[in-house]
Amino acid sequence: MTSTRTLTALALAALLAGCAVAPTHPALQGEALPPLIPVREFVANTEGTSLYRVSPDGAWLAWKGVSGLKPAVWVKRLANGEARPIAVRAQSIVWSGDSRFLFLTVDPSGDEDTKVLAVDVARGGSEAVDLTPFKGARSRLVRRIDGSAEVLVASNARDKKVFDLYRIDPATGTRSLIAQNPGNVAGWVADRDGRLRARSVQEGDGGYLQLPDGDGWRTTLRWQRENWWIADLVPGTNTAWAVSSRGRDKEALVRMDLETGAEQVIHAEPEVDVEQVLVSRRSHAPLAAYSMPGHPRARYFDAALAARLEPLAGGAPAAVHVSSMSDDEQILTVSVGTDRGWKYYLLTGTGKAPELLGESNTSGLAASLASTRPIAYEARDGLRIHGYLTLPPGVQPRALPMVLLVHGGPWARDLWTYQGTNRSVQQFLANRGYAVLQVNYRGSSGYGRAFMEKAVGEFAGRMHDDLIDGVRWAVAEGVADPARVAIYGASYGGYSALVGATMTPETFACAVDVVGMSDLARLIENAPAYWALGLPWWKRYVGDPADPAQRKVMDAKSPINHVAKVRAPLLVMHGVNDPRVKFDQSERMVAALRAAGKPVEFVSFRGDGHGNQKWSNNLAMYRHAEDFLAGCLGGRSSGFDYYQLGAWAF
Repeated sequence: MTSTRTLTALALAALLAGCAVAPTHPALQGEALPPLIPVREFVANTEGTSLYRVSPDGAWLAWKGVSGLKPAVWVKRLANGEARPIAVRAQSIVWSGDSRFLFLTVDPSGDEDTKVLAVDVARGGSEAVDLTPFKGARSRLVRRIDGSAEVLVASNARDKKVFDLYRIDPATGTRSLIAQNPGNVAGWVADRDGRLRARSVQEGDGGYLQLPDGDGWRTTLRWQRENWWIADLVPGTNTAWAVSSRGRDKEALVRMDLETGAEQVIHAEPEVDVEQVLVSRRSHAPLAAYSMPGHPRARYFDAALAARLEPLAGGAPAAVHVSSMSDDEQILTVSVGTDRGWKYYLLTGTGKAPELLGESNTSGLAASLASTRPIAYEARDGLRIHGYLTLPPGVQPRALPMVLLVHGGPWARDLWTYQGTNRSVQQFLANRGYAVLQVNYRGSSGYGRAFMEKAVGEFAGRMHDDLIDGVRWAVAEGVADPARVAIYGASYGGYSALVGATMTPETFACAVDVVGMSDLARLIENAPAYWALGLPWWKRYVGDPADPAQRKVMDAKSPINHVAKVRAPLLVMHGVNDPRVKFDQSERMVAALRAAGKPVEFVSFRGDGHGNQKWSNNLAMYRHAEDFLAGCLGGRSSGFDYYQLGAWAF
């Protein structure tokens, strides 16, 4: 009789016997592909770091990294280099205004019930303390207060649909309610001293701004289907530096009068929106504005700052962003991003050489990674569509197997810089031998209000046509093999993958759906409570399931109702704790596919939700994806990764 120990040993031996799978597509055979990068380097690289933040007094540095094999936030005293880890998987890192506390935002289980933790760095060995111990609530940082340990936090603990504003003392944990949400406030605006200065009120798909007036509020300006947000308030005035598309198509950096709504345009780009702004903590004036028409673009308003930052780009395209500054603005942490990764620097004074602090997970592998170039083409209705094309190095760019990688949102966009989930996936796929096409289809952010508005009512319509037209462009350019194209995406991108498999099956050899919706009506009906103020926007673009006529249209655009048309295999992956696109969106889709006799592989991720935070789940996602795509497109696969042996423990 065989013992359990023997069976376990045999099973492990069988797993370890797994080896890399060579490419079978003719365009890849015999080509000088770069070294095959193990999956663990993309998802569990212990050398990868990010989120570097210097304290306001310039004495401390914090960053996100790894301790052992577990995520951690590191804190270092710059004077002597002493550092220690805090065992927390943080989404954001913010210093208190007095440099004593570190505030960390965490999502422990992927259900987006985020918490705000505090660490007293002045007390060596102190652990993170939960400042928002609310059950089933989302809490987020609104603003640190200059010179103070206290912080402003918004939370929906009282009413899951809206967020109240609190002032919290991390030393005692005392919470003071600053403002209770009457049910329609979408955002609170406070100054650097922690004083509540304004609130934005949602009204349908428009809104209005209100300023404090005695014990009440008075309305000053209104907007309708226009985007704007405040970068910072100008002290001693009723004006703010803002990014706004009020009265124009593209979002521009403006100085806005909060009483009259009048705007003075400081900087605008003709092709795209201004997306980020850096404001001085000393002069309270803009230092830089950032946009991305194709490659990153920066407009500096301070010559001295430009002289410190521009050399970091090395004369090549790069995004050079200040991620934090000391109060005297002499010590900076700077992120330098390209299409292959990010490097992080510490600048400590004029004339001093920048210190390299760390790199993102794959920056150290840049020599083996692929380059990405901006592309553009005309959609079938004449609309100009922009995107990015990544080609596997070492291969002739002719008739390659291709993955159409679709971004989520859909009110978001793909960027040239290595940023977000798609960037990691994009380089991973290119390393496996695939051309990767990313399309900023109509409705994507960053290209102006008119471009976004063209997506109204176009789910599974012209938004999807833009994707198909992108594939046709790549085939016409000679890059893609029309018989070996996959569609892959997460969230809205996952929905697009399902639409591709069910409604345009002639285009795709296979599809990979990650946390995608299969039933639009149920998506809206089961939306999380905190979506309440944003639902008018969703209903305008997608439809209102309470209206029978609109529901009929939504059903026609839902992939779950078209499974009979599927011709190619699907890989469906979903986090069990997803609060946005509920897990049953994938469960029901997979059940319908199997009932119809269609080939589908289903992978679920425990302890994660709308996107994976746990490296062990990402390891499984990448491994399933590379084996699946190797089977239908003919690229290569790394086979078994030895990190899979211990992934269960994380």
